[in-house]
Amino acid sequence: MSVFIGINVLHPFPLSNLNRDDLNSPKVAMYGGVERSRVSSQSTKRTTRHKTEEVLGDKALRTRRVPAQVAAELQARGWDEEEAVKAGQAVALASGVRGLAIADAGTTTVMLYLPEAGISALADLVEKNRDTIAKAAAHAEAEAAADKPGSKTKAPKLDKETAADVKAVTAEVRAILASRNASIAAFGRMLANTPEVTVDGAVSVAHSITTHATAEQADFFTAVDDVPGADHGSAHMGNAPHTSGTFYKHATVNVGELIRNLEGDTDTARAFLTSFLREFSTSVPQAKKNSTAPFTPPALAYLTVRTDQPINLATAFEAPVTATDTSGYTAPSIAALTEHVEAVNSFYGTAGLAAAAYSGAAPGLEQTTVLGTHIKRLDNLVEHIVNAALDAQENTE
Repeated sequence: MSVFIGINVLHPFPLSNLNRDDLNSPKVAMYGGVERSRVSSQSTKRTTRHKTEEVLGDKALRTRRVPAQVAAELQARGWDEEEAVKAGQAVALASGVRGLAIADAGTTTVMLYLPEAGISALADLVEKNRDTIAKAAAHAEAEAAADKPGSKTKAPKLDKETAADVKAVTAEVRAILASRNASIAAFGRMLANTPEVTVDGAVSVAHSITTHATAEQADFFTAVDDVPGADHGSAHMGNAPHTSGTFYKHATVNVGELIRNLEGDTDTARAFLTSFLREFSTSVPQAKKNSTAPFTPPALAYLTVRTDQPINLATAFEAPVTATDTSGYTAPSIAALTEHVEAVNSFYGTAGLAAAAYSGAAPGLEQTTVLGTHIKRLDNLVEHIVNAALDAQENTE
């Protein structure tokens, strides 16, 4: 069985453009019959992942530039640049992954996701097996050419000894590509035709939407030239779109899946959960941060530990909340969430609710009892929930 941590955050943002679409406008979603501002789950995951990795000191690379990274590592070890570049591309091809090739720019044609330490491991492998890796890469390219529609050529057969060496080095490359750290265990990984590399992620992140209807607001601006001229100083002018509002952010962590993905390493699981819960609760998207400074604290962070199933509380805002001249959107959003939590607890019962606690910067939170234990400091809240989740997970095994 698995235990689920639910993260539910109400986060008000001032005038900003947190996540842009292809026209540079704030992303939107239709929900409950009205248009809401939206921050995509991809944006939230990337921001949170990078901050979590920074805290843990264990980075993962999601990139098509593995060949260049390996080449740079080899050059740092004294290799000639041209030979290092060839070797970096060869070790990627030596993986034998169907569909993986080297593009004209020297990148892989598919994105790879591996711990940063994997780059050094690939470089080590190149230095130990330089000739075999070159043969494996050439054979992989020949097989890819033979597989192309209409091709009349066949990949040349390798002699028995070379075939065994190529098979062994391919397995070593794949083992490095299949290695994982906390980020990969949490967010998952998929590489087509390579099932041993695939990891089912333990973290699910929803698109964040405002609890209320929003409308785009245009900001007309001019950029004044510091050297005045006949144009009276205006070097550029334009319109920048923005929105503002209170967002509902949600994520779920499957604690059992996380620990399984980490091969039972509960210490790393604890470190990841402690960092992720904090960073997700306070995360601010980085788009246009220098021109809007939207660095606000969350109004409410409501965290739960469940032993039955994950629950997304977005339906608390299917009917958009409304504001008065004095209330704003945050207070009615907290009220709507609290009312919905009470209804959810009545519907499911609380047998599967192992822990519930909350914190936030909104005034008067200590008066709310439906959301569980009020814990003022975010760090203490996170510690309480992580301990409860790991204890509950241990009791299910």
